[in-house]
Amino acid sequence: MVEAAFLVLVTGLLLALTSGRDVIGPVAGQELPIDAALVAAAIGLVLRFALNMLALRQSAALSAAVRTNQRRRLAHAYLGAAWSVHQQEPSGRLQELLTSFISRVLVAVAAAIQGLTSALSVVAFLGAGLVIQPLATLAVLAFLAVLAALLGPLRSAIRRAAIRSSSADLDFATSVAELGALGREMQIFGARPAFLARVDALTAVATEHQRRVQVLFGSLAPTYTLFSYGAVLLAVTALSLIDVDDLTTVGAVTLLMLRSLTYGQQLVSVHGTVVSSLPALEEVEETARRYESQPAAGGVVTPRDVMPLVLMDAGFSYDESRPTLSGVDLAIDRGEILGVIGPSGAGKSTLAQLLLGLRTPGSGHLTVGGVPLTEVDRTWWTKHVSFVPQDPALFTGTVAENIRFFRDGIDDEAVHRAADQANVLSDVKALPQGFDTHLGERGGGLSGGQRQRLSIARALAGSPSLLILDEPTSALDGHSESLIRDTIIGLRGRVTVVVIAHRMSTIDMCDRIMVVEGGRVTALGAPAQLQASSTFYRRALSTAGILSADVETSPALTTATGLDGANSEDDQPAEVGRRTT
Repeated sequence: MVEAAFLVLVTGLLLALTSGRDVIGPVAGQELPIDAALVAAAIGLVLRFALNMLALRQSAALSAAVRTNQRRRLAHAYLGAAWSVHQQEPSGRLQELLTSFISRVLVAVAAAIQGLTSALSVVAFLGAGLVIQPLATLAVLAFLAVLAALLGPLRSAIRRAAIRSSSADLDFATSVAELGALGREMQIFGARPAFLARVDALTAVATEHQRRVQVLFGSLAPTYTLFSYGAVLLAVTALSLIDVDDLTTVGAVTLLMLRSLTYGQQLVSVHGTVVSSLPALEEVEETARRYESQPAAGGVVTPRDVMPLVLMDAGFSYDESRPTLSGVDLAIDRGEILGVIGPSGAGKSTLAQLLLGLRTPGSGHLTVGGVPLTEVDRTWWTKHVSFVPQDPALFTGTVAENIRFFRDGIDDEAVHRAADQANVLSDVKALPQGFDTHLGERGGGLSGGQRQRLSIARALAGSPSLLILDEPTSALDGHSESLIRDTIIGLRGRVTVVVIAHRMSTIDMCDRIMVVEGGRVTALGAPAQLQASSTFYRRALSTAGILSADVETSPALTTATGLDGANSEDDQPAEVGRRTT
């Protein structure tokens, strides 16, 4: 409104000065002295600048708030989601959403702010025009209505192209992240040309979709210009028809119409920007809702103890077509060391995930100290349970930071004690700065054995009641394996340990061993008992050179234990037998 008044005043001043008059107008039937008009125009100019700066600050504050809220919501929703959601999320997708997609959302927000400003400006100028010359202004309003209808199909085309472009960008980010994680394998297998070809193909698809969006979006401005100049001609024609002879009125209306059409052009451009950014906003919103709809399990009950940890007829399936685990009955006592063996794909890692509370049994029950795990307070549970994965996940930081792993309650004494228990203390002391040594990106400065023992130290630093190790020695040399075995033996009686392993040398110190085959527990007992009751266990011992082949295939042993029944080798699934061999 200030700008509209300023333009009317300036037009009147120019015409008054050129005609030698002391007043401007009449405008809407009113006249104003030149001196007063100059003062009013100067005040309006300063006021418009101040309001523009205020709007700029508000726009920046709103954009910052949107960036913060969107990133916080998406990150919090992801980190608060169940582990199954994390496992299924394609690599690189979350990063792409938090960076480039949030950036597109901010573009949409900035455009929406500009669009609001432009829309209000158009209203202000057309309102002023209606006061000064209603007929010409109504002609412009009619033009704007027609223009909105004509540009509708173009906006729809921009939206469809933007959706395809956003999808292509996500595919590109996911694929590049996946390929980037396979750099070692690419070098070994000579797959660089295929990698390059795939990246080039994805780049070409994403670029083509973006080009189409740019062309469609760019066509908005010339289309609008074509019709806006046509609107000016309509307004001039209307003025000529009514035979207006007041130059001040003609000049003011002309300036107002041209300025309103300029803001209208901004409005059209802004609308195109918002339409092209909406798919990114919708993708962020849909993803956040999906994360929020699958929160991590957790209750409010605090059991008196972790033990006994009991599985009762527990089962689990990933796709409902066939069970990964079924009918599992297991009770784990305090301080015992339980070994879990079985062929690949038998369900051992899924069993570990159930015991850790990362997944919930689809059937049966899992109780902790007599309380269903789904009802147990998650914060309490994580303080009593720990895990050592097959592939240690270290991060960029010092040795102490990796052992502490973002847990403020673990002091330096606990870090040193855990390193000693994990038989990695001497290795740490040999480093240049000891526990303050920076390990580089993802702990790349350590050997495989050191990484694994450091991961065990991390697991022990919180003094857990239950420790689960998934294939802790599968990729280690004999010396490193021996150190880890010593660590596990040292925990007997103090910490309940579950060891999942293929190497029989890793679990020969276990109090009990459970054999999992085809998703079922086929044997459970002390090592000596399993030698008589489990064909798989004897076969595994024989393969490891711990049990002689004569004992493993002894007809007397087979007859005495009744192994020609359900547990005989002929009754084992072909896949199980083949993998074992």
